[in-house]
Amino acid sequence: MNHDSPELFDRMGGADGLAAIVKDMYERIFNDPELSPFFKNVQTDRLKKMQYEFLASAFQGPVNYTGAELTAIHHNRGIDGGHFAKFCSHFADAARAHGAKESDVDQALGQLSTYKDKITGDSNVDG
Repeated sequence: MNHDSPELFDRMGGADGLAAIVKDMYERIFNDPELSPFFKNVQTDRLKKMQYEFLASAFQGPVNYTGAELTAIHHNRGIDGGHFAKFCSHFADAARAHGAKESDVDQALGQLSTYKDKITGDSNVDG
């Protein structure tokens, strides 16, 4: 990991590091009885590829996300804030297990939180 890089993608280990984090994260998710049902009948290789692209793009990496728009792909799946939090927790645990600094994990979680409403279907309106 390049802990001194200005880009979160590099600080997460670049292409190889982020791919390893995604693989580890899904092993954790597939073993989570609350989250694993969301992934029945899903092509896991494609899922991991799309997740890698999404995270690499979200973390300022040199990768473009080519998957479906997040709201469309997660619509009516029953994913709520608790599920989203557990997903993020598995990501954070996998990132830490692969040597990510806590400040980088925090930044990654902050970036992921900006997508919560698209994934859960919630709306965050002040007022």
